[in-house]
Amino acid sequence: MQNAKDFGAIGDGIANDTAALQRAIDAGGMVYIPAGTYVTGTLYLHSHGGLELDDHAILRASTSPDDYCPKNFCQQMTDNMTCGAHGGHLIVALEQEDVTIRGGGKIDGAGRFIMRNHAISHQFKGGPQWFCKEWRPQQCIFICECDGVHLEDFTIEDTTGWACFLYGCQNVQVHKMKIFNSPFISEDDGLDIDCCSDVTVSDCVFYAGDDAFTLRACKKQLKQPRPCERVSISHCTFSSFYAHAIRVGVGGGEIRDCHFDHIRVMAGHAAIHINSKYSDRSEGVEIHDVSFHDMEVDADQLAFIRLDYKFVQGAPSCKSIYNIDIKDISGHARYPSMLYGNGVGDIHDITFERIRLGITEACDIPENTRKFIMVDGTEAPFELTRVHDIHFTDVELQYEHPEAWPKDIALHDCQNITCKNVIRSSL
Repeated sequence: MQNAKDFGAIGDGIANDTAALQRAIDAGGMVYIPAGTYVTGTLYLHSHGGLELDDHAILRASTSPDDYCPKNFCQQMTDNMTCGAHGGHLIVALEQEDVTIRGGGKIDGAGRFIMRNHAISHQFKGGPQWFCKEWRPQQCIFICECDGVHLEDFTIEDTTGWACFLYGCQNVQVHKMKIFNSPFISEDDGLDIDCCSDVTVSDCVFYAGDDAFTLRACKKQLKQPRPCERVSISHCTFSSFYAHAIRVGVGGGEIRDCHFDHIRVMAGHAAIHINSKYSDRSEGVEIHDVSFHDMEVDADQLAFIRLDYKFVQGAPSCKSIYNIDIKDISGHARYPSMLYGNGVGDIHDITFERIRLGITEACDIPENTRKFIMVDGTEAPFELTRVHDIHFTDVELQYEHPEAWPKDIALHDCQNITCKNVIRSSL
């Protein structure tokens, strides 16, 4: 194992250690980062190596654009400029094998410094949200088309874009990783998994302003396009300040055979957000065989399942969302869950079973929130429109204001909706 200090790294929080750290990485194998604070720009990991962070080590993002990889530095990033104008990354692994980041240290995205100088603010959900008109790094960790990825124990905090982006990878293990991002920075997702296969995410904690955890299918920029499939997420805690705890969708590919188990949702507009087509830039995603079991939820909505998001102005999604299994859920929600078809694509075979949900509001939804979560009807905790073969079994809805909710399930142009042992009670 290489020691970063043997290659000239200082670790005093002042000196720029980018070149020294890269020399250590280029020497091959794992690189040990001793205690200290290492200011760095983009680092490129190689096959059969990576970083091992001492418990008291911090890799802190440089605030200078000159220290980062250029925008569109690889084919896979040419259509993924999701935030900011620059597109740089702090840690990159591109088309490598067996790459690792582990240890008890931190990766600090320095958002509090970068956004302070280059942002404007506006009011959203009770506080300022920073948008950057100039420069900021994009995804903090960008791991792309790699086979064999191991992320374990370390913490990511205060990033200016997505904390960690896994794109087109296979054989991935994410274990005991923690993400703590600002509630006031736009597009600062936690972990985004896009077109990856055979992924295990376990015992993680993700707090983000934007989506805490996402499954995506943006295949067109990959050299080897693949579906997002065989992803297992278990024993994790997710929280989103202004977006969604779990988001499934975005792109033009396929998401299938993905399973969430023993998940705690602390906050978010939707605990489960499933959306085929996000905007006119994509054709929509086929989403099927996805399960959510044993979840504890505190969110505005339990579920948002919709083919078209509000940014779709052109052709609606012709894809389908089906075989979605939502079971053994307890907790609280404030606003209606929505299943909303478009008459072109198809939403069917969705199961809600053993659900115990407290409904804690009288459904007086602020207008900006109503627009954000696309709530139409508010007469029931479950609003269904143009969907079929939806099944509710052993569902208990506990109302704080029962008079505000005349129905438990509202149906609009639906077929074959079954309800077995749906119980209405008071909190």
